[in-house]
Amino acid sequence: MPVFSDGLGLSVTAASGEAAAAFGGTVEGYVRFTRDTGDRLKNTLTADPDMPLAHVTQGYFMKLFGTKAMALRADKALGTAKELSSRIAITDREQGHLAALDNWCAGNIDGAADAWESVLLDHPTDMLALRLAHFAHFYAGDGSKMRDSVARVLPSWDKSHPLYGNLIGMYGFGLEESGDYRRGERMAREAVDIDPKDAWSVHAVAHVMEMEGRHREGIDWIQGLEPHWSSVHNFRFHVWWHRTLFHLERYEFDTVLELYDSQVASDLEADQYLDVVNAAALLWRLELYGIKVGPERWAALAELAKNHLDDHELVFVSLHYLMALLGAGRMEEAGELVEKLRAYADGEGTRGQTQAKVTKKVGLALAGAMTAIRTGNPSRAVSLIWPVRYDIRLIGGSHAQRDVFEEMLVDASLKGNDPRIARALLAERTTRKPHSAWSWQRYGDALGDTPEATSAKSRADELLAQA
Repeated sequence: MPVFSDGLGLSVTAASGEAAAAFGGTVEGYVRFTRDTGDRLKNTLTADPDMPLAHVTQGYFMKLFGTKAMALRADKALGTAKELSSRIAITDREQGHLAALDNWCAGNIDGAADAWESVLLDHPTDMLALRLAHFAHFYAGDGSKMRDSVARVLPSWDKSHPLYGNLIGMYGFGLEESGDYRRGERMAREAVDIDPKDAWSVHAVAHVMEMEGRHREGIDWIQGLEPHWSSVHNFRFHVWWHRTLFHLERYEFDTVLELYDSQVASDLEADQYLDVVNAAALLWRLELYGIKVGPERWAALAELAKNHLDDHELVFVSLHYLMALLGAGRMEEAGELVEKLRAYADGEGTRGQTQAKVTKKVGLALAGAMTAIRTGNPSRAVSLIWPVRYDIRLIGGSHAQRDVFEEMLVDASLKGNDPRIARALLAERTTRKPHSAWSWQRYGDALGDTPEATSAKSRADELLAQA
């Protein structure tokens, strides 16, 4: 089969130039979060039903859903791609993608990431490989790899490439997640200047503002660009989630709940895991702030979560399904999910399953801690989280997303009457997040009846007054 240009500077084994261009459009849609990305892939396969890389990409997209059912469909796509490649000569780049999907379907996400990075050594403008490596490093909680993966290919790109803005936005997020806030913000802002619809880059700037406590500025940033990023697929609800975090820090709880109902949880029927992650973490945070969120909100999330007890593609996601079940008081189903995670960790952890290993190392401790919190045993929660707190990053997600687990630990240490740990945690937290009124108030609680406690609570009041 001949090769044709995909319109993004790469060659694709395809039946026609039309099919290759359709495939390039699929990659562009995936990177830009367009709502018609699935349709673009269907059009590609209509133009060329036997394009090996299109079937590999179909497998990728199935795996990105993060469910057992879609993982089975990914296995089928992998089988088709292997059969086609056995009788159609494909390029080394396409062989690399096939190897990546093979690893991913076997549960070896680390191996898939290695395969994508290998592709990028010879084809540094392969945005499909780069974006998927970005995904893998993100769900390994490795900001340095996110940063360096993009940095390695930057010299091979120029501003004429249609996805150049998306590239530097990814770099900006990698910089932010590895602690380089100034350069991260600069790169992500440049990406948004190129394309205001680039929701990933809009959210990268929001991450910097979250980490630096620039709450009012964060609200203005997200609001100002809303007409652009709100056109993307369900990732737009994650950008709304970022805005709610800024309002939460300002104790604007009515606004948080209004945005929760109107945006964050407005499309739950789509059953996208990121929507549940956003919603469950936000409700749990609100309750840590002392806000009654209402049983109906938890119940809606639990109705979705109960259908995902066997989905172990990402332990980060499974823990948020557990949050939803616990929040709704569905203790039997919550216990069933924990036991399924335990069986998964014990059964698959010795067979190269990346997520099973993470589940065993830290996921089960977090699951047990959340269960202990909801069953009135905060001391047990502290004893479970404290030893693994520096390993929590392994579950993936961003610093901002994982912060809910630290907030849980802080709250449990206060309720579990362990002032030593509470004081230690909050001394760390107020140093790292000096603009967090909630943290200063909790620090005051931990310090007891002392002048230092009065000073901490005064600082919280000052921050809220400035808001």
